[in-house]
Amino acid sequence: MLKLDIIEHSKSPWSSPVILVKKKNGTWRFCVDYRSLNKITKKDVYPLPRIVDALDSLSGASLYSTMDLKSGYWQIEVDERDKEKTAFITPDGLYQFKVIPFGLCNAPVTFERMTLKGMKWKHCLCYLDDVIVYATTFEEHLRRLRMVLQCIRSAGLTLNHEKCFFGQSRLTVLGHLVDKDGIHPDPGKVEAIQEFPTPKSITQVRSFLGICSYYRQFVHKFADISRPLHELLKQDVKFEWKDDHQLAFARLKSLLTKDPVLCFFIPGDKTLIHTDVSGYGIGAVLVQIQCGLEKPIAYASRSLTPSEKKYSTTENECLAVIRAISKFRPYILGRPYTVITDQHSSCWLANLKDPSGRLARWALRLQEYGVDVVFKSGRGHQDAYCLSRNPLPKIEEETFEDILFLNTITNFKEE
Repeated sequence: MLKLDIIEHSKSPWSSPVILVKKKNGTWRFCVDYRSLNKITKKDVYPLPRIVDALDSLSGASLYSTMDLKSGYWQIEVDERDKEKTAFITPDGLYQFKVIPFGLCNAPVTFERMTLKGMKWKHCLCYLDDVIVYATTFEEHLRRLRMVLQCIRSAGLTLNHEKCFFGQSRLTVLGHLVDKDGIHPDPGKVEAIQEFPTPKSITQVRSFLGICSYYRQFVHKFADISRPLHELLKQDVKFEWKDDHQLAFARLKSLLTKDPVLCFFIPGDKTLIHTDVSGYGIGAVLVQIQCGLEKPIAYASRSLTPSEKKYSTTENECLAVIRAISKFRPYILGRPYTVITDQHSSCWLANLKDPSGRLARWALRLQEYGVDVVFKSGRGHQDAYCLSRNPLPKIEEETFEDILFLNTITNFKEE
């Protein structure tokens, strides 16, 4: 690193220890333990892209090019005043970094802030040191690629040619495989799930749930299915692998290894949210009518808390609707959509007298959204419509109860 002009000799009053981490190939990775420095560092809250937003930005594309910024952090110089803070101890003396080292808490956001400012989200996707150019047509792809490469050259950045791939029809990014049809789990991760042995300890259960949870958006009712395995992780629970654990283990394996596909969200297509409740959890699926068929966009689920398990079925159905529209808020806010449920759910709030506590909070929460709820009866499969499209008016004289009633569900019809 000294020959590469990455570090320099230091007389700093600061120092951090060095840790050598063994890689899978048997070589060693040089790391500096900056935990003490990070504790007293003022945190930069510049946001990293959410994985779901990054994947959604690729909607409609059929060609992808990926580029890797070589030794990404090392392409950004450290401010002269802060170099001494990066100092580390070696048997040969004290050294400090001239460029951003790995391990500083603000390194990722600093790099993200710098990367192709003004171009990301419009012409490309940047996630730390990965740059992805995407387009629908070959001509558009070439145009965007030229713009991005020119920007990289002008910024004086260097690419790792061994990790650059151009004009691909499929792309593996952020643990997912993306193509024109939608989003798939990474085949490599799927293989790891398929080959995962039956857990013999709590640690192995936790590892299996960890890799499966990363793809929970692909599995309807994930929380319900995985519940027996999560029960094993509770304190004071003795590890005993029983039939219900094996069933949940096998079920998750099966669902995640059948190449599940989530389609891209298309603004303008009819959007539906299906909600459901079990005795243990709530779930929802966001779908769209594309080419005349219901296509899944995302699944969401979670377990009920001990207090929520005491709610009535109707209350939990209402909770499922509230959680669903909150989870899918980026897709539905400002757009028409329909919630389909097998209970009156949010509709019954319209006829509830003097709502208080959580019921009042739920009713107020719905005011942000234009909720169109379709009730599908379990007996007759009859549809009933429940509309909530009124914004909160600027009223000073009415009581809280009056405002709550007027601005939640204003029309309920059952046929």
